[in-house]
Amino acid sequence: MDGPHLVALSIFVSYFILIAVLFRLIVKSLPVPRQNDAIRNRSRTFRVLTCLSFGHTWFYMFKYMRWSFVNYESSVAVHDPRVLYRITDWLLNTGLFEEAWALVCNGPMNWWWSEQLCLFTVGAWTIFIAIEGHKYGVKHVWAYMLLGQVVAISVASNLFYLALLGAMQGRRPLHSPRASPLLWISVLLSLATVGMSPYTSDKTFLPNLLTMHALLVIPLAFSPLHFPAYSIRVSTLASLVTVMALGLHLRTTLFALLSLPSPSRQSPLDFLVSAWEVLHSHPAQSSIGWDVIWTTVSFFLWAILSRPSMGNLGRLRGLFLFLLAWPGTLLGSVGFIAPYVLQG
Repeated sequence: MDGPHLVALSIFVSYFILIAVLFRLIVKSLPVPRQNDAIRNRSRTFRVLTCLSFGHTWFYMFKYMRWSFVNYESSVAVHDPRVLYRITDWLLNTGLFEEAWALVCNGPMNWWWSEQLCLFTVGAWTIFIAIEGHKYGVKHVWAYMLLGQVVAISVASNLFYLALLGAMQGRRPLHSPRASPLLWISVLLSLATVGMSPYTSDKTFLPNLLTMHALLVIPLAFSPLHFPAYSIRVSTLASLVTVMALGLHLRTTLFALLSLPSPSRQSPLDFLVSAWEVLHSHPAQSSIGWDVIWTTVSFFLWAILSRPSMGNLGRLRGLFLFLLAWPGTLLGSVGFIAPYVLQG
């Protein structure tokens, strides 16, 4: 096996090693729940959600890898009889990361699904783990974001909820920090990359995508311990994110609606039918689309279960927001509703 093929195989294997290392790092750092029935039940809920979301999203991820391999081999005239060489040849000549993201961003309805996950991740999720992780002393906060990028946001979010449940037991939270310039600038720039994604070219698509991913890790890996100048209130940042995410989602929803075959089919029901069809149109799209759904379910269960003293009115409000944000509704999206929920 020559050098380029060996490098391609090494990168592919390293990807799974990174996943295993991140899982081990996070699981080992999870606080052990005390003998409290309420905490145990909530922890069990998020453990189950972790397993379900991981199994479901990666079922489609492996289907995507199989599709990519078969698709590549269909374009090759001569096949090497050695399976390992065929695999390394596929890896060498296929950019899996870029190919997968191109598939889920190409088309108004495809992007309607994918943008929801991007908006949640760069906005509410980044703010949430940065602030709550600091308040309750959660270890390796950056690892949750990195795991979300290489596995699934729904999986990483459920693990973070588990970490918070354990960290909250018998511990007084630190004073809520303000959003440092490193955090709010990274969040707003990341939102800008999401907004530009539909307008990128073949040359700018990957750099824009990599910029978005890098900006998410920076404020978590290099979080300042003090509150520097130009920091802003977290509620202010959450409000900005809510407004920006709402604007982007409305724009994307409008474009997706206009992409339906004819004006006579541009009804909410037709929109939902089209969204469901696109969700299962390709394994890569199914993986990210179901990640959106699992992320939504997990976030709003957390919003309700983490506040047992909110009362009936608060629970009804949480249920209403959960139903509104269910991916598949015409306007609702966890991308802009989650930062609104975090303000309360």
